[in-house]
Amino acid sequence: MAAEQIDELISVWDPHDPQTIDTYPDVWRDLRESHPVAYSDKWGGFFTVMRYDDIVTVEKDPETFTATKLSIVPASPKLGLPRLPLQKDPPESERYRKAMNPSFKSNKIRTFLPGLRALANDLIDTAKARDAAAVNFPEEIGEPMSQGSLGVLVGFDTAEALEIGRLSATYVHAIQTRDMGTAARMSKGVDQFAIDLVASRMADPRDPESDMLSSIMSQPLKGEPFDERELAGMVRLLLVGGHIASRCLMNSLAWHLATNPDHVALLRDDPSVHATFRDEILRFYPANQSLARVTTKDTVLNGTFIPKGVPVAMNYGAANRDPRVFDNPETFDPRRSPNRHITFGTGAHMCMGQAMAKMQVEVMTDALIAQPGLKVVGTPTWGRWTEFGINTLTLDMRGDR
Repeated sequence: MAAEQIDELISVWDPHDPQTIDTYPDVWRDLRESHPVAYSDKWGGFFTVMRYDDIVTVEKDPETFTATKLSIVPASPKLGLPRLPLQKDPPESERYRKAMNPSFKSNKIRTFLPGLRALANDLIDTAKARDAAAVNFPEEIGEPMSQGSLGVLVGFDTAEALEIGRLSATYVHAIQTRDMGTAARMSKGVDQFAIDLVASRMADPRDPESDMLSSIMSQPLKGEPFDERELAGMVRLLLVGGHIASRCLMNSLAWHLATNPDHVALLRDDPSVHATFRDEILRFYPANQSLARVTTKDTVLNGTFIPKGVPVAMNYGAANRDPRVFDNPETFDPRRSPNRHITFGTGAHMCMGQAMAKMQVEVMTDALIAQPGLKVVGTPTWGRWTEFGINTLTLDMRGDR
């Protein structure tokens, strides 16, 4: 790359700057217009794609933007198990997705609905019994709801769900704080958990209808069957991504309902609005703010030169508020339809867990609007890149006092 091109790489944003964290949507809006492909010198340098159509371009061009090098910026520890199929490009990624798809089909996910409803109601009742005036929502409801949902989906027993919850939460915190020693240890622990789970299921397969790994192993394949490392890599992807994003989404939903009593009243009075409200929650609070690719060659995106080998992050939060796609995008509209949000990505790597995420929002919404009232206690804090959403939240769930 020419020297003048290097000089042009002026850093225009820092995702972890405290002011940025407090005002992510405002920062997204400004960058979307002034620097739609925004460069940052953090973590060795990377670009962030801010506009909807540009993200679609990146997602649908694996020859230029490969998923095989990394999944997020800043990069997680590179040693250990691959995250499959996320870290494979098509057509190779399709081999893994086809084996996993039966566990993620909407009709299969809906069979978990009664259990998740019971879990949500039990968590709320238990938290309120302890102290209804000061419910630590993330710890008492959001986190165990996330663990329980992942456990139901993958087929964990209670001990397995609690262990992976502990490992994944510590791992993500270490990545965000750049405590790479702890991150490496936790990543190794998550890898070992996945490896041990595969060994357990291979030695003693369970019912494929209730155990995802057993379902994957039972799927007919063209070519060689999956080896132990591939199976563990598929599990590895779910263990962190499926847990952390779910927790963040539940927290944001609770905060939104507590701060928008008019939406609570609307949901109680008009059941027809539940589906559009759910999709608007997903648009407005994308728990995974960003995933990443790496350029395989020098390229130009929306007029911005990107050198070969540079990470390119796709900011789904910014894209979900792109005025070129959404009317009044900064306004939460519980009746918004159509709603073309890309919280789950698009193209070959569209999130397989979207049916579960939608059902989690439905279940938790119903459980929370059934409460006599919700009020925020103190000042919540927001998560930071690559998450987006509420991180800490205390609620008074006693109703009007």
